[in-house]
Amino acid sequence: MNYKSYPAPVVDGLIQKCQAYPTLKHGESIKNLLLVFYMMCKMEKQGDDELRRIWITAERGNIEDFGEYNELAESGDVESYKDYEELWKTEYPDKIKWYNFSVNKYMDVFYFYIDSALIFQFKENEISEQVYDFQFGLSQWLLKKTEGNITRIQQDISEFNEYLNVNLPYKKRFGRLLRSDFWTIFPDYMKDFKNFISPEKLEILEKIQIQSNSMSFRYLPTFNSGDFFRFCEISYDANAYFDKNNNALTAKEKYSNLSDGRDCGLKLLNENSDKEFFNWYDNKMNCGGHPWEICRGGNSTHISLFVCRNEFGWYLRLEGCSETRVLETIKMALALFNREIPFILGKSEEIFRIACGTDFIGIVPDTVVPVYCHGYFPNEDKIIDFMNLGTEKCNEIVNMAYWYPLHEIRLR
Repeated sequence: MNYKSYPAPVVDGLIQKCQAYPTLKHGESIKNLLLVFYMMCKMEKQGDDELRRIWITAERGNIEDFGEYNELAESGDVESYKDYEELWKTEYPDKIKWYNFSVNKYMDVFYFYIDSALIFQFKENEISEQVYDFQFGLSQWLLKKTEGNITRIQQDISEFNEYLNVNLPYKKRFGRLLRSDFWTIFPDYMKDFKNFISPEKLEILEKIQIQSNSMSFRYLPTFNSGDFFRFCEISYDANAYFDKNNNALTAKEKYSNLSDGRDCGLKLLNENSDKEFFNWYDNKMNCGGHPWEICRGGNSTHISLFVCRNEFGWYLRLEGCSETRVLETIKMALALFNREIPFILGKSEEIFRIACGTDFIGIVPDTVVPVYCHGYFPNEDKIIDFMNLGTEKCNEIVNMAYWYPLHEIRLR
């Protein structure tokens, strides 16, 4: 197959192999990529380093390019030719696939990325007879694609930028969607909020936001592990985590059932001893565990209730703002506030806006996992929840969302 006409499934296969073996020492492949690098250097760098980016494309091709039907049937991936067609269109729904290609150089090492994943790295003078056909094939394809785009950019850079603005799919872009608009498109996601959040609760949540910013509460003069387990129980009961059959559980047992488990010896303390807790807090709570993770979950989906201390006394900090758990956190905050327990709510302003439906959900490209994406968005947008565009009701989202301007390509 001519490298100039590689269809997207073939390109993806080459990319996967190069990601597994990114170190490059083959002379001809390095020669191709050096030409690519110095062509890319005709554009302005992006950021403080030598990073430069460009969009390149590959056609979807024919269904046969996706894979042999008989092989997929024998392996059990498909049961019929119809399944084969549906799988192909699911994996390659568009006739053109777009790739974000970037290059960089640091400490005499050249780096090449596709969709932010490393595909090649090499030093110009470290050459051997080591040959991988997939590395050479991808280097040739990248050379021809880069040559074509750089030529277009040099001929009419304004036309090329306009071409990207018109043709780059929205699933490859950054945008934001007002949560109330998201609820309009997907009303099922609003049901839990609508059923629980009342004007009265929003008023209290606003007071919690003010309290969190001003720390205007009465601190606790002393603290022990029994206090902590009791505050955890208040938080758990606010969400009715335990049914009537578990009413006999103690506060510490409830904590044991739902917490992370790595408590650094917290559960071994005398629950009534302020001194024991004080010594543990100063010397053992930072053992590498997660004693404050009161509702275990993933890196972004757990809920924590931190015990804090300053010169005025003891207080709590409640954290848990992921979209899947924020309502639980709100219920905990309301329960703690109504019992006049001193605490601050992490990201209280953002959580209040979520409850009102006035915050923004950040939309990230399909090559980006929608967690910890804060750095992609302006600070003033205060976005803490993220999503990919996906395929369900895609057109409605596109029409209701705001799409950030694409990075404009400029020549040096």
